[in-house]
Amino acid sequence: MKHLLIGLVVAGLIALIGFLANDWSLLFPIGGAVAVIALVWAVVTSVTAGKQVNSSFNTSSERRRAQQARNGKVRNLVLFALPNLIVALVGLFILS
Repeated sequence: MKHLLIGLVVAGLIALIGFLANDWSLLFPIGGAVAVIALVWAVVTSVTAGKQVNSSFNTSSERRRAQQARNGKVRNLVLFALPNLIVALVGLFILS
């Protein structure tokens, strides 16, 4: 949940930048860039973390824990990106 809250704070800061600059069209490029970076990071984390050396794992429970940790990282990045993606879509469709 804290990653969602951090994403909301970043989205709020993006909205504040748009308000202070008096240019709401900034929501799309800034919010979209933050969301895309977080989603690409989630994909890269998912792909590269799955290619660990399997010989270092002795039991299936160690593999399962590593997979759960990897899934948790990806979920947290997606939760962070979600509010920023919403801000970008609002900036694209409603405010432009």
